[in-house]
Formats: sequence, structure tokens, C-alpha cells
Amino acid sequence: MHRTRPTNHRLSKLVPRAAGIAVLLAASMAVAGCSLLPDEETLKPPLIQPAQEQFDAVVAAMGSIQTSLKGNATFVSAKVETLSFKGNGGRLKSINVKLGDQVKAGDLLAELETGDLDLQLKLQRLNVERAELLYKQARLSGANETDLRLREIDLERENISYGSMEDRLSQAQLYAPISGTVIFVDSLKTGDGVNTYQSIITIADPSSMQLSYAAGNAKDLSSVEVGMPISLKYRGKDYTGKVLQSPSSAPATDDKAKAEKNETTIILSMDNQPEGVHVGDVAEVTIELQKRENVIVLPRSAVRTYMGRFYVQVAEGERRKEVDVEVGLTTPTQVEIVQGLKEGQNVILNN
Repeated sequence: MHRTRPTNHRLSKLVPRAAGIAVLLAASMAVAGCSLLPDEETLKPPLIQPAQEQFDAVVAAMGSIQTSLKGNATFVSAKVETLSFKGNGGRLKSINVKLGDQVKAGDLLAELETGDLDLQLKLQRLNVERAELLYKQARLSGANETDLRLREIDLERENISYGSMEDRLSQAQLYAPISGTVIFVDSLKTGDGVNTYQSIITIADPSSMQLSYAAGNAKDLSSVEVGMPISLKYRGKDYTGKVLQSPSSAPATDDKAKAEKNETTIILSMDNQPEGVHVGDVAEVTIELQKRENVIVLPRSAVRTYMGRFYVQVAEGERRKEVDVEVGLTTPTQVEIVQGLKEGQNVILNN
């Protein structure tokens, strides 16, 4: 028996029916809530614990704090003479010493050109001698009062002239006023012009030594007073001494440069000074300044500053709290807290 194939008309009816069945199947699966998978509870995301803040802290505790001044002091002579020409200046004739020379009091160290002043002085000395002889002769010969007075006037005039020449010569010569070591010589040459009061030579007496300490800032010396004890280390050995001069005790002066130097310089002595100390040698010096006891002391790393404000961070549980503080004495490692903190508080270090 011969079968006939479905016509296109019958196929067109079957295709929509199959598509409808597929849509129904998909909808039933969606309503079942993925019933083909295992029936499990919905998983919740894991809880993440926040990391605890870690910080280093120190307890505000009572203690003591000591400030000190430390540095290098230089040996200088306690007796120093700086020489200069006091006349009208002039042309240099000679400097007879050099740096480091040992001189004795009265030695001629330098002189200016004076032309034939030496010759004039010798001739004037003869004039004085002649006037003296004439005066004596007039007095012995019984000269009248007028003639005797005229001879006396001549003698006075010659003496005045001689004294003026002597002054001119002395102002053109520099003699050593003390025995000692030449520690400065101006680099002048013969014929160079020299001004009045220009420093030419400086002599220091090495038998009288002291120490000079120069600070970088005048504030560093504000607590230094005359008589304070000091500790010294020189050539590996320990010595003691005291403050001889502080900025507050320095002599008044109209010299601006010297006044500024005095503001940043202190003079010190050394007890039992050893032999062989030379000008320019250096010793380590320590001066204990202010000391406070039974005060709150913190490491410097615990104190913060911003535009002149001092503050700390205090730990309260896991929180930080900023607290303004007033600071007192300060050393390279410690700070005194005057106000703002109480003993026992935990202060966070500024790491």
C-alpha cells in the first residue's frame, strides 16, 4: 500500500504545537525555582573584622629632667694686647716679627716712615742742652731778673719742641707692652699705607690661659651665670672649672662687633691646668644648667608641634585624642610637660 508524505499544510500545523510545548516546559522550571538543583539554604557573605589600629604608646610618668650645654671650648690667653698706631697713620717702614714669634716687653715690633725725624730729634736734643747751659751760666753770673727769665723761656721752648718730636716718633713705633707670643700679624708690606688704630700685631701671654666658648645662638647662653661649675675633657683627661664671664656679665662697650661677640661668648677657667697647653688647643666642655624634679617627662617623639602649637595624642581605648600641652625644659631626648597631661595617661609616640 502506498503511503503519501505529509503535505506542507500539515507541517505548518505541527511546528507551532512543538514551540508551545517548549515554552510551557521552561515556564514550569522557572516556577519550580530550579528544582533540578539540590535543595540548599542561601549562603551569606563572610563577615570581615576591621583591623585593629596598632600604635606605640608611653605612659606619662613623673621624673626629672636636666638641661646642659655641651660643646668645644678653645684655649685663649687671658692677657692679650692688640697694637696699632695711634697717630695720624702713614707709610709702613717695617714689621720686625712674624706669627708665632716670642717677644719680650719693650721689643720694637713695627714702625712707620718718619723721614729725617731721627736726625731732627738729635739736633733738638743738642738745642735743649745748649739752652740748659746758657740758663745755668746766667744764673751763676748774677744776671738780672729779666735776662734770667729770658734764658728760662728759651730752655722751656726747646724742651717743648723736643717733647713734640719725641711724641711723633713714639706714635710711629710699636713696642711690645708684654712678653708673649705673636698670635696675629697684619699682612702689610713696606710702603703700604696704615690707618690710625688699624690692628697691626696681637700678643698673647701664654702663662695666663683661659677657655672661650662661642655659641651659635645667644639663647643657648641665657641660663649661664658667672660661677657655674663646668666639666672639661682635655687630651683624654677630666678636669673641672667654672664660668668666669657670661653675656650678662660682659663689660659694656661701644664697639658693635665686640658687643655682638659678647652676646654669644662665655669665658671659662680650668682648675689644675696641666703644662703644655697652647693657645688654640680645644677642650670638651659640659655645663649643667636647669634641673626639674617630680615633673611629667615624655620622650621628644611623643610631643608634636604645628605652627607654634604643642600637642600630644592620648590613647583612649582604640581611639586617639589630641590634647594641647605646655612644654617646659627640653633636651635632645626629653620634654617636660607643664600643663595638659596627667600622670598615667597613655601618650602615642609620633612614629
